[in-house]
Amino acid sequence: MRSTPGSVQSIDRVLEILETLSTAPLGMSLSDLSAATGLHISTTHRLVNVLTEHGYALKDSSSGKYRLTLRTFEIGSRVSSVWNLLSAAKPHLDELAATSQEAVHLVERDGNGIVYLYKAEPFQQLVRMASHVGLRNPMYCTGVGKSILALLPQKEAEEIWNSEEIQAFSPSTITTFPDMIKEMERIRTRGYAIDDEEHEPGVRCIAAAIRNWAGAPVAAVSISAPVTRMDEATMDRLLPKLLATVEEISRMLGYAPS
Repeated sequence: MRSTPGSVQSIDRVLEILETLSTAPLGMSLSDLSAATGLHISTTHRLVNVLTEHGYALKDSSSGKYRLTLRTFEIGSRVSSVWNLLSAAKPHLDELAATSQEAVHLVERDGNGIVYLYKAEPFQQLVRMASHVGLRNPMYCTGVGKSILALLPQKEAEEIWNSEEIQAFSPSTITTFPDMIKEMERIRTRGYAIDDEEHEPGVRCIAAAIRNWAGAPVAAVSISAPVTRMDEATMDRLLPKLLATVEEISRMLGYAPS
């Protein structure tokens, strides 16, 4: 085992225990786990307890053996869903960017916010956008975020709202929940969201949510452009393309509209 100082060494050892337990679906006794990892039994006991406290392992009360929980599967499934989403969406996003000749974004819901997974930008924008892959933003001030927020139960949407430190990024930013309720109603009625310079001055976008097999809004796609180009006529022209793209990706994730 690689020896490194301090807490890094502890992380190495915890990961080694995690990997060792993954090879024993029926569990391992503390002594067997200690022998398999080459760690002192007291060290093994301390570290496997860390995994247990965080829900990654459990101790069977009858056999006394430790085994992994489905927590690791849950995390693996999240990563898998990101890659499946990217794999399913990328060709459609590239096509949307090529036909619209504007910047196209794919975001995924990440807890109470959204994370940018992909950005297709067919040419240099007149207005430089702050968006980039890996960026995390709140839901309330972005078109992609609002499109997801609008399809959540209102109680959940309110919990997300209350978890944020609401700030006005521009004079257009919605900063009260009653106003957001009205905005969510508009989004549900028309089937898409508009970010009218609410997060970035000079940038307007249209966005719609992607649903998974259960109908839950898990991601969203947007088309963004400088306000000088993204006028009402342009939005009307691009909306059918955006909605068709979102519907196709949703179907690939198993969503079947009623």
